[in-house]
Amino acid sequence: MIMMTIPLSIAKYAHTLWMSELVLTYLHVDEQGILVNWGGYPRHYGLGELRTGELAAEQVYVLEGLFPINHTQIVEFVEMGNGRVAHIHLLPFQKGTWILMLDATEEHNRQQRLQQQANELSILTYRQSRLLQELENIRRNLEQEKLQLQQANEQKTRFIASLSHELRAPLASIMGYTKLLNDAQASDKTENDYLNAVESNANHLIKLVDDILDQAKLDIGNIQLKPTACHLMDLIKNLRQLFLPVAQEKQLIFTIITKNNSILPSVLIDEIRLRQVFINLINNALKFTAKGFVNVTIEWREDRLYFSIQDSGVGISAEGLQKLFTAFYRDKTTENQPGTGLGLSISQKIVRLMEGSITVDSIEGKGSTFNVIVHAPRVWQAELLTIKRDLEQMPTQPLKTVATNKKRKLLLAEDTEVLRLLFKLILNEHYELVMAENGEDAVRLALLENPDIVLMDLQMPIMNGYDATKQLRSEGFNTPIIALSASNFEEDRNYAMQLGCNAYLTKPVDNQRLLNTILQVIENSKASQVCHSK
Repeated sequence: MIMMTIPLSIAKYAHTLWMSELVLTYLHVDEQGILVNWGGYPRHYGLGELRTGELAAEQVYVLEGLFPINHTQIVEFVEMGNGRVAHIHLLPFQKGTWILMLDATEEHNRQQRLQQQANELSILTYRQSRLLQELENIRRNLEQEKLQLQQANEQKTRFIASLSHELRAPLASIMGYTKLLNDAQASDKTENDYLNAVESNANHLIKLVDDILDQAKLDIGNIQLKPTACHLMDLIKNLRQLFLPVAQEKQLIFTIITKNNSILPSVLIDEIRLRQVFINLINNALKFTAKGFVNVTIEWREDRLYFSIQDSGVGISAEGLQKLFTAFYRDKTTENQPGTGLGLSISQKIVRLMEGSITVDSIEGKGSTFNVIVHAPRVWQAELLTIKRDLEQMPTQPLKTVATNKKRKLLLAEDTEVLRLLFKLILNEHYELVMAENGEDAVRLALLENPDIVLMDLQMPIMNGYDATKQLRSEGFNTPIIALSASNFEEDRNYAMQLGCNAYLTKPVDNQRLLNTILQVIENSKASQVCHSK
């Protein structure tokens, strides 16, 4: 260390700095920037051997451009060559300048740490804000979902209560009228009235079950449209015949017209589903209209079918319009009417499958108008599409049987005793019956009795009808098999046909349809055998 004499004022200034335990280096530079003298610890700042009589800026590069100095200056946090950081104090004195270098490395590092902490705090604050916002959004979403679940549960509860009533009422009627039919004192006319009541209530039960199944299938996307040639004028005639008696009974004006009285063409569309939409909407209009009218207007143009159903009924509340197509929903204006609350939901889903839309305009207390648009190209515009309806649908009129001296043998596999009795009443006149109560017996009797046809219930104990059919086909049993099932799901039908069934009937099955299907399958089987023998 080299000692030198410095002015008193500079010494006092330096003393203050020394009290801070800072490492100092002193440089005295004249007016031309020549180093006159120096002291302290220049190596601490990475400086080499300082030479007096030479320019200071050439030896200490951080001093370049600082001269001349006219007043006191402090340049803070200057990075030196060896990584140290210094505060440089420039102090004009007489005809020169004193330069003091003070180690600020620790202070610089401390400030950097504080800045880093401040930055991290800022980031954490931002993240916290984002998390709080996300938590708030989650809370709101959970509240909304909770509300929706509560509403859904309330609707399902109302639906179950409604369904309980809807099922119990016709069941009670069926049971009551059936009991009355057993009364030997009842007249023929009374018996007919009772039978009509039983049939009506049974059909109502089937409609309820079909609606529930349709809703379930539509929810999981399990319904596929089957376009066929639909004669719109015939459909209008059928709808008019179906609903005109209902309207007349309620003394309502009921009309079905085409726009401008035009003749509608035949179109390619799923006629069964289109008819279902018509029936749902017209039935609702008649149900909720006590007086006035129900008008249906139909128009076809540019491959689209437009129809509207307008009524003068109770109308729909503003709240009800927002939830109208929600499954199980019942508006306050209609909640006292029978039904499941599924018809509009089913109709909307079917219309969407038909590449269409359904909208409603309504004023509570004055009536409603439902407007529907569906894709429906003319049949002649789709010549490359194969129309399969006539081939797929079994005849509904009795088929003429071929005279024979011997009854054909029919194996009935059905585990429910009541249904076995029912089928026996229907079939006993036409066929020699063999009965099986489970799939295992069905396989054994089919191979033993060699029947002309088999009616196979698919859900039976010990062995179900699917497995029984599979086993029979694997053993070379070629006799036609008709599947019987309470399921109308397409995958169940397809699975049964893949296993080897020749036809598929859904319970409850119409008596005449059952007889026609059996005869048709037998005749088709005989024709197939003749073709293979040639």
